[in-house]
Amino acid sequence: MPKDVAIHVEDVWKRYGLPLRPYLRRQFDQLAGRGENGFAAYGPWALQDISFQVEPGESLGIVGKNGAGKSTLLKLLAGVSPVTHGRVEINGRLFPMIELAAGMHRDLTGRENIKLLGAIMGFTAAQMDAKMPEIEFFAELGEWLDKPVYQYSSGMQARLGFSVAVNVDADILLIDEVLSVGDVNFQKKCLTRMDELSNSGVTVIFVTHNPYNIERICDRAIYLREGRVTAAGSPSDILTAYFQQAIDKSKIFASAEVPAAELREGTGSFRVADITMRDVDSGRVITSFHTGDSVLFNLKLKVHEPTSNYRFSLRILDPAGTILSFVDIPSAERASLALHEDAMLQCTIENVNLLPGEYWIDIVAREVAGPVIDSISFALSFLVTGDSEVMQRTENRGIVYLPAAWQLAGTSSPSETQPRSK
Repeated sequence: MPKDVAIHVEDVWKRYGLPLRPYLRRQFDQLAGRGENGFAAYGPWALQDISFQVEPGESLGIVGKNGAGKSTLLKLLAGVSPVTHGRVEINGRLFPMIELAAGMHRDLTGRENIKLLGAIMGFTAAQMDAKMPEIEFFAELGEWLDKPVYQYSSGMQARLGFSVAVNVDADILLIDEVLSVGDVNFQKKCLTRMDELSNSGVTVIFVTHNPYNIERICDRAIYLREGRVTAAGSPSDILTAYFQQAIDKSKIFASAEVPAAELREGTGSFRVADITMRDVDSGRVITSFHTGDSVLFNLKLKVHEPTSNYRFSLRILDPAGTILSFVDIPSAERASLALHEDAMLQCTIENVNLLPGEYWIDIVAREVAGPVIDSISFALSFLVTGDSEVMQRTENRGIVYLPAAWQLAGTSSPSETQPRSK
């Protein structure tokens, strides 16, 4: 492996369990004259044909559904599980945070486990004593540091393990979902520390279900699906590919089969019978628009009981289900929107500055300070596209496009960026 490569993975296949059964099946097929060539024919395989390289100081994100092989791949990189075929080469001191209590002894105290983890990495007792104050400060465990680990919660174990990982001068860090536990403030602290490590030249392999952490931390990403690398590239490109595969939903109103009332939440004083997104100027139905455009939503309501005091909300979500915006009827306008018969409720949203990607609309109607009337999750999907200027200025990272003006103090010609609009 070249010295300028931190991790080299070449043609890696991984199968759990004893290989006797697939081997015998292959031999039997060959004797019967129907043997198949290639590894894939004689699985099952947790990983198949995995090859990639990671440069020193590079941060690589790994995304994929549960069971895609992400944790298995990290275990191969950590050396705690052997490859069935292929090779994995590591150049540098590696610290694996692939399980909360990896390398810890439950009967030892937190402080003793810090020394144990250091010893596993090859540090002397004196070296770990010198690092102890920094680790202790980062972990924020207080008096718990001198109590046995079996008394720790999962969040406290994550604090301890992560604090050691980011303070022992490792060349390569393997991080597997450990940021999903612990309180919000500690998660922020961990992300800040990982930013610092990435900027200082530490190589990071990062697995998480939070797409924005991948975009924030990683230079590159790969998408694992059913044990194979199906895409590799920039974080935004890979997350787009992942979400397109991961979300198996279509428009609820794409067919005539509107969800039955008894299958939907709410009192049913009125029900949403249809929702369409339209061009503001022409009124035609659209499924996509450019960053910065305005859009009109038409919501056909079937009214069963007169309703005068209600809230109606459109929730805009990204493919991960994060609520990006909550568009509600202002209280001053509710009286003028009282419902006495079937109606078409319209909502115009000006200058939608979402970055390119796929998004979803949830519908929630409820009585003011009362129960839900109607609720539909993932009622409509839409696509936001962007011109080359928007893509270039944002690198297609983040959630929203914020027009900005840049200038040197004392000059009179700011460089202002504007979204495309109609």
